[in-house]
Amino acid sequence: MVLTSIVGGHAAALGWVASSGHPVGNAIDTLNEWILGLATSPWVLAAVFFVAWLDGFFPPVPSETLVVAAAAAFASARNWPMEVVLPFVAGAGAVAGDITAYSLGRFLKAGSWPIFRRGKGEAVLHWAERTFARAGGPLIIVARYIPIGRVAVNLTAGSIRFPMRRFLLFDSVAGLTWGTYATAFGAIAGRATDNPLLSVAIGIALALVVGSIVQWLFTRRYGRADQATTDT
Repeated sequence: MVLTSIVGGHAAALGWVASSGHPVGNAIDTLNEWILGLATSPWVLAAVFFVAWLDGFFPPVPSETLVVAAAAAFASARNWPMEVVLPFVAGAGAVAGDITAYSLGRFLKAGSWPIFRRGKGEAVLHWAERTFARAGGPLIIVARYIPIGRVAVNLTAGSIRFPMRRFLLFDSVAGLTWGTYATAFGAIAGRATDNPLLSVAIGIALALVVGSIVQWLFTRRYGRADQATTDT
């Protein structure tokens, strides 16, 4: 492939490709072997589910990064069964985490959480409360791609007693599309080069770029989630 040749050439120039006897090359060889070893372990799927679940109500956890990295590793190892299963596992973990946030919103006031008491967190919560009133269910889908925003939206859905069945419908769509999106970028990167470590890096970079574009479009449609404004 032309892309593989181009990527491989730049990788060699940057020291990504191992050279026999070179310390950096040996270290990269070791990392590549480790990544390929992980790509054959079912425990990776368990880790993806757990991290996606945790990210549903604890924003600092980088679940997208893990899903993209896992997909890139599976693609590099040509482990297509794991690639096929990955978006469903990631999506299921995401939905489980979102349901947890929704449930917490029903029983605990979101404003009492330290992360939503001041600064950006407080602004995001106010934004979610305002935007949910006019966007409703579709906001659950698009907010899945905004780390802090999705937690605030799901907490808000619970606190205003948004119907659970409708929440599950919209959130299932959100979880599956999110899992597919993250897996796709990792899989594309994993097939762009034969170097597992490089493919993981490319996949994460692609996801970050596209994620920034999605967030920009989201901002254009629903306003800034990190800027406190008042309706007039």
